Amino acid sequence: MENTTQPLLFLNDILKEINKKDKLHFKRINSNIINVKKNFPLEFEELLDLVFNYYNFVHLSPNQISNDYLKMINDYRIDGLYFYKHGKYRCENQQMAYKNVYSNSEIMSYYMNALLISQILWKHHFNIYMYFQSQLKVLFNNSEKLKVLDVGPGHGFFSYLVKKNFTQYEKMDLVDISETSLLMTKKIIGYDEDKIKYFNKDIFLFDETNKYDFIVLGEILEHLDNPKEILLKLANLLNKDGMFWITTPTNSPAIDHVYLFNNKEEVLELVKSAGLEIVDSKSFIAEDVDEETANKKRITNLVGLFCKKK
Repeated sequence: MENTTQPLLFLNDILKEINKKDKLHFKRINSNIINVKKNFPLEFEELLDLVFNYYNFVHLSPNQISNDYLKMINDYRIDGLYFYKHGKYRCENQQMAYKNVYSNSEIMSYYMNALLISQILWKHHFNIYMYFQSQLKVLFNNSEKLKVLDVGPGHGFFSYLVKKNFTQYEKMDLVDISETSLLMTKKIIGYDEDKIKYFNKDIFLFDETNKYDFIVLGEILEHLDNPKEILLKLANLLNKDGMFWITTPTNSPAIDHVYLFNNKEEVLELVKSAGLEIVDSKSFIAEDVDEETANKKRITNLVGLFCKKK
């Protein structure tokens, strides 16, 4: 890497550690980074700065980050073997995911640290971020006074982009069942006087008298026993002319993934069955193959869509 800024040097150190421990995986992610940096240099730098600032804030070293990341990769490999053998995810239901993952702060810590760096290392994660950013002002016609709800915000990157692009937003509520995850979101998004509020609770217990112009549901559906329920619940929280942003992956075995989408069409059909109209959608495959090959080989396809109530 020719640029010698601190975030890039930090990333380079992480990549060196990964290369020492897993050369095959390093080859794959390094190729992703080269491609992303070439096509989206400024956006890559902005996202890397966010990632770096968080790791720097919590004093995580490149060695620790690489260890957490490769631990997650090993988990994915174990869950992937089960998935390809049995045709279903190893995590059977939400209760199991909560018991084994969300309620375990040690697991959540390494898992969230690893997922954070994946936003840079995985091209489908970076590309969904870019798609979201490119469509925001187009779909909202430069509206400023937005009321935003982010459910299961994780690292909070989608809300970060809303905050950045709509500086006069009215309020932003972020709800997450995992306290560990919510603490990470707070460090990345921060506060804005009394406009941003965080809620550590189940979204199904959230007050339905609140109404929002924009509801973000990033990679949540695959964590639920019945994802249609949350779409119906959130539709009650959406203003008449409000918009949803939803992302979810197909064929994506992980330690906390419960609901299996076999292809993009199943995602679109579920959304429509909840009484929602798709305004715009796009998907990004984790590997360099076409959609037909991805479906046949059960390769992850990350689906993102904007929709509204019919």
